[in-house]
Formats: sequence, C-alpha cells, structure tokens
Amino acid sequence: MVEVRRGPVEPVEKGEVITEENVYDRPDETMGFFPDQVVADLAVSAALLAIIVALSYLVPAPLTEPVDISTTTYVPRPEWFFMFYDQMLMFFPGYALIPFGGVVIPTLIFILFFAVPWLDKEPAHSPVRRPFMTIVAFLVILTVVFNLLLGIIRVANFPGGSP
Repeated sequence: MVEVRRGPVEPVEKGEVITEENVYDRPDETMGFFPDQVVADLAVSAALLAIIVALSYLVPAPLTEPVDISTTTYVPRPEWFFMFYDQMLMFFPGYALIPFGGVVIPTLIFILFFAVPWLDKEPAHSPVRRPFMTIVAFLVILTVVFNLLLGIIRVANFPGGSP
C-alpha cells in the first residue's frame, strides 16, 4: 500500500543523511553534484566518444577525386545543415537584398528567440496552455523543414547534383 503524505515535509533531523534511497522522502533537500554526477557524465561521454570513433573507423566518409580548380562545371553546394539557410537566400535575389536575407532576418529570429521568456508569461509547460509559443515553435520548425526540402530539391535538380 502506498503511503500518501499530507502537509509539509518535516525538517531534516540532525545527523540524517540524504541518499538516493531517501531523497524522494525529502524533496526539499538536494544531493551532491560532485563526484557522482560528474562520474556518470564522464562515463556516458566516453561511451559516446567511443561509438563515434568506432563509426568513423568502420564507415569512413566518402572521398571524391582531388579538386580541379580549372573546371567551370562545379556547382558549390552547402552542407545539409545549412541547406535551409541557403534556400532562404534564394528568396532575396540580387546583391542589394542578400544582406537583408542573410543578416537582418536571422538577427530578428534570434532576437525573437531571446525575447521568448518575456513574451510568454504562462507558467505551465503544456503546449495546450501556451498557444502563442506553440504556434511560434511550429512555424519556425515548419519554415526550416520546408526550406530544407526546397534546398534539397533544388540541389538534386542541378546537373550531376545529388544532395
């Protein structure tokens, strides 16, 4: 049978030690960060590093032929994680509008992200109770994914291009 506690938690008695077993009995008390959490973080980081090193050895990156600087057929393509940004620049043709699309709009987006704590005062974490932030987050994700797909389609349609 589960014991249901009512009322405030009693203060820690003199000499009582908070451990992993009784920490939930005393939610107002904290557990030490060092060395237990540091050791756990180091172990997970070392395991992830070992997995990445093993994957880079077992599945090496494909290398192509050496660069030919005299070619005129080379079409530069951005990496996949900049594809949405490159596609966004396609909406601002001409030298006069590129700074607007490459600097002004991303700066406004970053300012919006930094202003989120002041724009959304709702203390709840539920997306249903935070419609403004839910809509903003959905529009940002939709814009990035849509521009990414448009960029991939554009690059795939280049002569000899594949994303």
